Amino acid sequence: MIREATEKDRPVWMELRRLVYTDCTDAFHHEDINIWLRDPDKECFMAEMDGAVAGFLEASLRNVVDGCLSSPVGYVEGICVFPQFRGRGISRALISAAEQWMKKKGCTEMGSDAELQNEEAIRYHRALGFEESYRVVQFRKNLK
Repeated sequence: MIREATEKDRPVWMELRRLVYTDCTDAFHHEDINIWLRDPDKECFMAEMDGAVAGFLEASLRNVVDGCLSSPVGYVEGICVFPQFRGRGISRALISAAEQWMKKKGCTEMGSDAELQNEEAIRYHRALGFEESYRVVQFRKNLK
């Protein structure tokens, strides 16, 4: 079963976020979840199996997504299924729920990303119907 996340999901939501966003602090996750819960352009979906949360997907609307031609674009910000639940179609169900939400929000395209060196994530995206738009290394510089 796929459903929208609620405040009651915060503990398991934090646990899943720690697996995806490994460089972020718990304080960051806590505040970010607060934003996800109140922003109408963001949605977190929880997958349940055997009475437990098995995984999640965070989706948002973006005005611009590299490789996409429309706006807004639905974007998969993060997705994770606990290892013990993998291989049961949960990711596909989460993606399907996100697609439906994005269509209701007026999107005709969906974007996502993966680290260049994360071949498993790249294969995963392709298996879910995504096509690679291009590869890039982004840079930043502090302005003083």
